[in-house]
Amino acid sequence: MKKSPLFILLVASTGVLVSTSCRDKDQTALEYMPNMYRSPSSETYDPSPTYEDGSFIFENGLSAQTPPDGTIPRGYKPYDYPHSQAGYDSALATLKSPYHFQEVDREKLMAEGKELYNIFCSHCHGTKGDGNGILMEREKFLGVPAYSRDRLPNITEGSIYHVITHGKNLMGSHASQLTEDERWKIVHYVLQLREQLSPAPVAESANQTEA
Repeated sequence: MKKSPLFILLVASTGVLVSTSCRDKDQTALEYMPNMYRSPSSETYDPSPTYEDGSFIFENGLSAQTPPDGTIPRGYKPYDYPHSQAGYDSALATLKSPYHFQEVDREKLMAEGKELYNIFCSHCHGTKGDGNGILMEREKFLGVPAYSRDRLPNITEGSIYHVITHGKNLMGSHASQLTEDERWKIVHYVLQLREQLSPAPVAESANQTEA
C-alpha cells in the first residue's frame, strides 16, 4: 500500500520527538528550535561567556558590564539641577512645569495632584498645606512651614519640584517614589493650596479717591 507524503511526515516527526524527549535536558543532542529552548542570554552575575579556547569574551570575566559613558536607562529623564544651594537657586529662578506648554484638563490635574499629595505629603505638611500634618500634631517632626506667602514668600514651582526631587533639611528625596509627572502634579496642587492659604491681594481701583 502506497503511503501518502503527509503520513510519512507525521511518522518522521513523531520519531524525532520521541527520540529527543528521552534524553537528559542538560545533554547536548538534537533539539527542535534550540534558539527558543535555550536562551543565549547571560544572567547578571554569571561569569562572562567564553570563546572555544576558554578565554573570556569580556576581559574582566563578568557578564554584567558597566554602561558606556553618557548612556541613561530607558525612560529615564535626567534632572540637570544639582543637589546644592546653587541648584536650588537655579531651579527656583528658571525651572518651569511642562504643563504650561500643553493643553491639560485642569480639574483632572488637580484631582490627581491632590490624591498624590495626600499620600506622600499631607502627613507632614497637612491636608491644607498649613504645616499641621499628623506627624506634626504628634510632635514627631517640628517646624514644618505652611505654604502661605507669609511663611514661604519666595518659593516657586521650580523650587517646590527641586525639593521633592532632592529633598531639603529633614525632608528626604521622593524621586524614587514619584515619577517626574507625578511630582509636577503635586507641585500644581501645592500652588493651589498656597493660593487658598494666602490669596493674592486685590488691586485697588485706579479710580478710587482718597477719603
